[in-house]
Amino acid sequence: MAIGKEIWISPSRPGYCVFGEAGYVSSKRPKMMRQWSEEALSDQPDVGFTEISGDNGRTWEQRRKVFSRRKEDGLIVLGGKEGGSPFVDEDNGLTLLFSGEVVLDSDDVLSGLKRRKIFYGISHDDGDSFGPVRQLVEKGPGFDAFHFMEGVYYGLNSASMAGKPIKISTDEILLPVYVAPIDEHGRLYNPLGGYTFTYGCFLIGMWKEDHSDLEWESTQLIKIDPRLSDRGLSEITVERMKDGRILTIGRGSNSYKWAATSQDNGRTWSEVEPLRFDDGGDLFSPSSYSLLIRHSGGKLLWIANIVPVHPQGNSPRYPLCIAEIDESQPSVRRQSVTVIDTRHEGEDEALQLSNFGVYEDRETHDIVVTCPRIFARGPKDWTAPCMKYTVPIAT
Repeated sequence: MAIGKEIWISPSRPGYCVFGEAGYVSSKRPKMMRQWSEEALSDQPDVGFTEISGDNGRTWEQRRKVFSRRKEDGLIVLGGKEGGSPFVDEDNGLTLLFSGEVVLDSDDVLSGLKRRKIFYGISHDDGDSFGPVRQLVEKGPGFDAFHFMEGVYYGLNSASMAGKPIKISTDEILLPVYVAPIDEHGRLYNPLGGYTFTYGCFLIGMWKEDHSDLEWESTQLIKIDPRLSDRGLSEITVERMKDGRILTIGRGSNSYKWAATSQDNGRTWSEVEPLRFDDGGDLFSPSSYSLLIRHSGGKLLWIANIVPVHPQGNSPRYPLCIAEIDESQPSVRRQSVTVIDTRHEGEDEALQLSNFGVYEDRETHDIVVTCPRIFARGPKDWTAPCMKYTVPIAT
């Protein structure tokens, strides 16, 4: 398999890396949006932009700054309400644009676990324009901008977007999130004192009859014993399997990714188990992001860091691999694992290939992966463009 590799977006200044992703905003046309941010501190983007392509990503134009790191009332605001990750609801001819905002007490990024909000905008004209940005708030009495979903209170804890949403019925959307829980004293719950501790969860959005907005409800939390994963579960990804069940895979710790299934459209979930190879062997993966994507040819694919031995926490975040899910178990088909990119001779062991974007090219049906190659020259050098990898998929 010949994997294409090119520089996709270069940083505007030395010492910064570029995180970027793209997706279609139209159900009928090859119209796309890409958003990227420049960053020189972990999880603290300085500035973010969007661009539009009308020719399936060959060229990009209409660059617009959608957020910049700023101070408000003594707090540091990261991200924003504009731009975001597009999702096309082909059943209804509508497009959603999801974004997030994080507010820090100081330069300590962990303080952002107490102040995060999720926003979305809706396009009724095939992605040409988006209506007013709305904060995502769960339906029902007692929910508002402060208490915006079950168990989440702005200023005490948070819910954050995880992977990409999927459709679960003609008028329902399943949005993966992860929640930083609180204890009985209103403090962040972190039973074993890990860097963070979170649980997986989903928000189900149902279109109103006139499709003017969505009404949201939260699902059962997907919990894990902290002795199995001392940081819990985060950055969950989701897809439906051929037998009708829904599969989720979550970032955890202690060497594994963690999987669960649902038989009721994501409302309740099985116990989590380590994701394994189809021959029953251990599959090792650091604490890092991963994504599921259903290819138009039928295969359920998983993109992740898959490593040969037990990792140490977040490392190593290479190689970056793509593999097929055996949906009967579910598990990862060992013989399907293909390296997209990895560390090369002379590069530092701190290299990270993570926090990527993924989409299927509608014309070629290749899987496109976009991510920076951070720390190739050492753990203090953030300078890195966002790369674009083009992966052909056999059908």
